[in-house]
Amino acid sequence: MSLSKKDKAVDVPTDDDTSLHQFTDESGAPATLPEVGNGGEESKMKVLLGLMKKLMGVKDVANLRISLPASLLEPIPNLEYWQYADRADIFAAIGDSDNEVDRMLAVLRFSFSKELKFIRARLGKPYNSALGEHFRCSWRLPPIVIDKETGEPVIRTHIHVPIPGEPAYGGQGGSGWTTPVLGPEHGGRTNSEASSFVSTSSKASKKSPAIGYKQGNKSTDTISVNKTIPGPGDEIESDPDAGVVESEKVTVVFLCEQVSHHPPISAYYYTCPEKGIEGYGMDQISAKVSGMSVKVGPGASNRGIFLKIAREGPGQGEEYQITHPSASVNGILKGSYYGTISDQIQINCRGGEKSKTKLRALIDYKDESWIGKPRFLLDGVIYRYIVGNELEEGWTKPKQVPADKIVANVEGSWMKEVRYKLKGSKEWKTLLDLDLLALIPKDVRPLEEQDEQESRRLWDPVTQQLVGKNWGEATRQKQVIEQQQRDKAAARKAKGEDHQSRFFEADYEDGRPKLSQEGKKAIEQEMTRLSAKARERAENEI
Repeated sequence: MSLSKKDKAVDVPTDDDTSLHQFTDESGAPATLPEVGNGGEESKMKVLLGLMKKLMGVKDVANLRISLPASLLEPIPNLEYWQYADRADIFAAIGDSDNEVDRMLAVLRFSFSKELKFIRARLGKPYNSALGEHFRCSWRLPPIVIDKETGEPVIRTHIHVPIPGEPAYGGQGGSGWTTPVLGPEHGGRTNSEASSFVSTSSKASKKSPAIGYKQGNKSTDTISVNKTIPGPGDEIESDPDAGVVESEKVTVVFLCEQVSHHPPISAYYYTCPEKGIEGYGMDQISAKVSGMSVKVGPGASNRGIFLKIAREGPGQGEEYQITHPSASVNGILKGSYYGTISDQIQINCRGGEKSKTKLRALIDYKDESWIGKPRFLLDGVIYRYIVGNELEEGWTKPKQVPADKIVANVEGSWMKEVRYKLKGSKEWKTLLDLDLLALIPKDVRPLEEQDEQESRRLWDPVTQQLVGKNWGEATRQKQVIEQQQRDKAAARKAKGEDHQSRFFEADYEDGRPKLSQEGKKAIEQEMTRLSAKARERAENEI
């Protein structure tokens, strides 16, 4: 996508924005910050503090033409990092209920689970995306189910277990996880069958004793702690679903592509075909330095995440639009980063059965005090609004909603536990216990099966050097890739050609990207690949 001067979105800097010039060299290439010292923690801090000073007052840091030294980067591509299916099992269960309130609660669960990387993963700066870069991955897993007795979610894969020295919040760079062994009522094998599936893929699983966790007011046995996840980009070769029969699992596929470079915008698509659930949207962020923190929010082209129920039955055709909150990266001076979330979000239900009223949710993320530890609190409401009523559709904060419109209240901590209470009930129930959730690793094709513009293969020369802590060589490899992208842009300009996205159609001005034929083909290939692996596992169960 290209934005002309006439179509340029308000407050979005483009190539002709003079505020960018101070961050480019004489040729217009991004200004390059050199490594300082040996690239260690002290050197990183010097570079980072110097950069923060330069960026004070800059309108939008996210669109600056500046090349950072590799030592400041995490070894993960931007397109892989900024995805919202850290818990694909929660995404897959969005349309499971016949009840419209329960479906809205399921969408809220997904909304809170998509922030899991701020809780479990080490925060940092991923690689900038190149124009035309793309990433795809899949998950084969059991969706969450709602316990019939308690009405609370049952997590059936990757239960979080704190690792030694894990901080109370953020910045730990991963978490331990364990495998739940579930009873037949939740899709599990019998105890005798499940006991033979203990994973032995890591030293941790052999050394750690079996533990238990509390869920749905019932005690559930678990398999011992498995590997830790150093970040959201690493896979674990093991059986994390030893307690669940293969027929209970579904496939979730994710595909995204960088469709604009200035401003940086990507399109993305999720699907769970077995459940008839789709997710799609445009990602663009704006960022601003405030004091010694960086505040990140949605850019002008980012209309939020759209979730659609495409399967037949109650709720068919419903589309939920989830707006994004703002997030801040804090703790920079201490060298121990953690994220906080602020502002309000809205979740609007549209489409589906014709009705004069629909449901809408408002969530208010509480601002943190500048003294003391952050509390990560939120509250919110689900209310029924009259379709077309501008006043009722325009409320943005929970306190604006009259009591007689509210169907449920929400409260809690987005770092720990969120609960809800239906109108007329005195009982609070767990909507989502985030303490139970570990990041679920992605299933990604090997590098040799990826093409040159696929994220992991494109950035692999940098990743290998970063993992080896060869900071100078990592920076050099990064600059080589960046120069190759500039050369491609110059060649297109010389020919008078515009970049054409490969996996998405060009019309996504409303924030709802559509898959191209190439995109549909890529999704089908992922489904075929995972189906083959599922058949193999099912045969091994017999």
